[in-house]
Amino acid sequence: MVAYFDSSVLLSILFDEECYDKACSMWRGADLRLSSFLTRIETSVSLRRYYKTSKYKNDDVWLSEKTDELYGMLEKIYYKPIDRTVEQIIVKNAGLAGCKSLDAIHLATFLYLKENSREQYMVLYSFDKNMVSLAKQLGLDVNIVLS
Repeated sequence: MVAYFDSSVLLSILFDEECYDKACSMWRGADLRLSSFLTRIETSVSLRRYYKTSKYKNDDVWLSEKTDELYGMLEKIYYKPIDRTVEQIIVKNAGLAGCKSLDAIHLATFLYLKENSREQYMVLYSFDKNMVSLAKQLGLDVNIVLS
């Protein structure tokens, strides 16, 4: 299966969140993992932010281990750069105005990859409720169960 991952799925695995099992299942079930280059930036920033505000804030070993774990996951993803093709999809698709800019970048990247892929089936994986809701409104295939 070809799957597009946004940052929330990787962070759920990294931080052992409530949806850890679901995230791991999605991750393992993907034959090909795709994302926007934005994911690399978002996850790195989120890891640092989490570290500064968590019980691990003085544990450099924890940060080092989680950084290694994160970059191990990131190396298993093929990335689409944020470029004019992504911008053009955002400009042409007024429905993307229903979300934050970073979510719009993810959705536009997914749309680009879906439109320019030989794969017949591609799924979007996200735990971001607003992005999932908008993706469903746009008719995109979002394989996620939100509580």
